[in-house]
Amino acid sequence: MRSTIAIARKELHIYFTTPIAYVVFFATSFIGAFFFLSLTAEYQRRSMQFMQFQAPQMLERMNLTDMVASPLVLNMGVILIFVVPFLTMRLLAEERRQKTMELLMTAPIRSGEIVLGKYLAALCVLLVVVAITAVFPALLASWGTGSGGGSAVEWQTVGAALAGLFLCGAGFVAVGLFVSALTESQVVAALITFLVLLLTWVVGWKAAEAEGVWQEMIAHLSSVQHLVSFARGVVAVEDLVYFLSLAVIGLYLTHRAVEARRWA
Repeated sequence: MRSTIAIARKELHIYFTTPIAYVVFFATSFIGAFFFLSLTAEYQRRSMQFMQFQAPQMLERMNLTDMVASPLVLNMGVILIFVVPFLTMRLLAEERRQKTMELLMTAPIRSGEIVLGKYLAALCVLLVVVAITAVFPALLASWGTGSGGGSAVEWQTVGAALAGLFLCGAGFVAVGLFVSALTESQVVAALITFLVLLLTWVVGWKAAEAEGVWQEMIAHLSSVQHLVSFARGVVAVEDLVYFLSLAVIGLYLTHRAVEARRWA
């Protein structure tokens, strides 16, 4: 465990002494702000429209959680497809390019500790990304009020959505770590990771064209389908199993790739 923490600290030091983490945080803040302002403007436009047509019953059905906070978190899931490859591309690929992987292999450190240390470091950066996303619902809660005078945001729903976003990112990071273990090129690692993550996202589009069992199977493979449930505040076992399976399989394959390198 001590070796795992040491490796995680080293990777965190690299993240925060190079532009990597700051670029990720800036991109998350900028794009998150864009989505937040767009969704808020749409909420305001509809409110004005219903007030103009004197439809109080429609106004009562509107709430900031369903129209702003949950869609925002869902859209940030798309951003992870672009952010995660940037976070994971150098983790093992750079070790191989600089030939420092051989030093790690000859050190008294197990392959699992190397993999876990690098994974934990990426998760720490991912946690900050989720925290930045949480700032936007917090702004809604501080500026707005609910229909009954309470909080403008249903934190139970938003909390589930943010937890889903983190789990989704944790699965994506494991996939990116595995791809990084297969190549010496950071660019290749980032590109392949992006394509794989994009595939998990767009495969759900084909579900509408399929029927019966095939439709259920394709929908189950889609990461967006599982994040949608979290965004609605529903924590279902099958969604938890999907993201945890993605993380476990990614870490297992990374471990096998590092082990193969050790004995090559």
